[in-house]
Amino acid sequence: MRNYRALFTLVLIAAAFPLQADSPPSPDRFADHEKMVAATHAAALKKREESLHKTIAKDTVWPSGVWGENLWCLSALYLNEKTARANELLLKRAQDFLASDQTHLAKTSPEDPGKLPWTFFSITDYVRILCLFHAKSPHFSGRLTAATEAAMKESLWLWVRGESRLADVSQDSLFVLLGTENHDLNRRPPCYLITALLSEDPSYRDRKLNDGRSVAEHAAAYTLFFREWPRQRAQTGLWIEVGSNTYQKYSWPALFNLHELSPDPVIRNRFGLLLDLACIEEAQISVRGRRGGGLSRADDSANSFASYKNLLFARDGQAAASSHSRVIETSRYQAPAAAVMLDKMAFPAAAPFAIRNRVLGKQVSRGKDGEAQAIDPDSALVNYACRSPHYLLGSTLQNPALTYTGISRQKRWCGLLFDHPAAKAVGSIGIVIEKTGAGRPQHSFWSVQHQNVLLIQRIGDHKEKGAYSTGTISMSFAVPGLQISETGGWILAHNGKAFAAVKFLDGGHRWDMEHKVASPTDFRGKADTGRILLHAGDITTHGTFARFCESILRNKLEVSADTVTYRFDEGKQRIEMFRYDVAEPGAFRLPLINGQPVNLHPSTTYDSPFLKSDFRSDRIHVNLGPVRQVLDFASTR
Repeated sequence: MRNYRALFTLVLIAAAFPLQADSPPSPDRFADHEKMVAATHAAALKKREESLHKTIAKDTVWPSGVWGENLWCLSALYLNEKTARANELLLKRAQDFLASDQTHLAKTSPEDPGKLPWTFFSITDYVRILCLFHAKSPHFSGRLTAATEAAMKESLWLWVRGESRLADVSQDSLFVLLGTENHDLNRRPPCYLITALLSEDPSYRDRKLNDGRSVAEHAAAYTLFFREWPRQRAQTGLWIEVGSNTYQKYSWPALFNLHELSPDPVIRNRFGLLLDLACIEEAQISVRGRRGGGLSRADDSANSFASYKNLLFARDGQAAASSHSRVIETSRYQAPAAAVMLDKMAFPAAAPFAIRNRVLGKQVSRGKDGEAQAIDPDSALVNYACRSPHYLLGSTLQNPALTYTGISRQKRWCGLLFDHPAAKAVGSIGIVIEKTGAGRPQHSFWSVQHQNVLLIQRIGDHKEKGAYSTGTISMSFAVPGLQISETGGWILAHNGKAFAAVKFLDGGHRWDMEHKVASPTDFRGKADTGRILLHAGDITTHGTFARFCESILRNKLEVSADTVTYRFDEGKQRIEMFRYDVAEPGAFRLPLINGQPVNLHPSTTYDSPFLKSDFRSDRIHVNLGPVRQVLDFASTR
């Protein structure tokens, strides 16, 4: 069982700055929350079962080939239907592999997965099949035939023999990635679960891997490593690929496997806590299931992970299914009460509040092979969001002169989500980065945010400290029913309840043919360092859109070649942003918030009305309505 205290108290949603809501929340907002949570859990299990039945309804599953076969076989064996066919498919793939020439077998990658009975990203599902259904499994023993189990074991042994190295799971490697974050989570967790399983088999236990150490020695080292890994991530900020459109779906299944399949109770408990923390963090910064705030390896298009999340939150009218995995569908894990309440009961909030969470990303070193990279646990990155009853404005606070790993600074996104209950979809106003090179845009811009104001600067191209594959940086206005007007260089927009003001500060702007994307008119090519200001508001803070526009035009905005100074909230708030010059990174000055440098090393790791903890603390406090919890990662129970 996961070890956290649940105390009952009334904790009202607090505002991080003194603004009043247009209509205070009902005092019984969280009435019957236990029924809501129970109903959500029941609906989530039903949606998972429906997804599994859809999977096995046809003989083939997307993705095609061995990947889809593994998803189909996991689904069928979990439902205990069509098990003979599942065993037949698994046995043939494994026997064909064992009969082939394995002298070429080396470390796999998504680009070169080899001819294994799985693909790089389906290893997590394949290992789950063996762990759930082998003859001595504590879960669903015996659904694999003896021949299938033996062939799967031998295939996985051949893979792990060359893939796993004890040097990669020392306590000094807890912040070292083997490739990208999602690649790492498709390497070390499967290696652990395979060696742990094989160490219980006398015919495998003493076999030597390519590094000269035994299966049992590897299993013991991985156990120590994965006891500590969730503690360290919880203490320092969880993710590097934050809110990625593409890669969240490859990372999260590993967490479920470690929570449910590890033979070690400490690992199971701590990964359960990590899932709880991740669900709560995801829910507080999401608008009707769509994540906001600063994102990495992302853009403002639809996030395929949203349907994965809905296998936990069961939001009405939204898809609930996975595409590239069936791990969540075959899991009994349930989102904690606080996450469900944040998703379904807590918003619209009573008043605007801030979320300030550390995230990981600063690079310490990179291995000689160009793959392994060490991350600084004190990464000088803060995921900042201002959430009001009608919008969420978010970004990543950063120092552009520092060296962040490519997966942290790749395709960063920031912007504004509009929450209008009458709209069918959550709209956004946010950046659009023109891709100009072979790879994804890197280090394209940096930003600073204070409350409901965001400033962005494009970073000029440079061999080491500058942007890559980056053309113009534009602003997309993708909000249903958005009304747009312009005055004095400002683009003023609203949807009735949420408001936005956008201004390109180094010249004017031009619209695309559909009048949806505004781009700078004076783009200066690779050396461009143009700046953009985005100021959000709503009926909570300004009463009407007309008053919001009046306040924008009254605010004092000073723009020079090297500095932007913006005063707002009747002059009580001030942001000063200094231009980052890639040719002189050492001369960069952090922006000032009311005269003080922005704090990229806060004393907290999580700081919102709902999640709070000190930096490097094991104890994370969850506060929401009648629920107060402490997620204690030091627990060994």
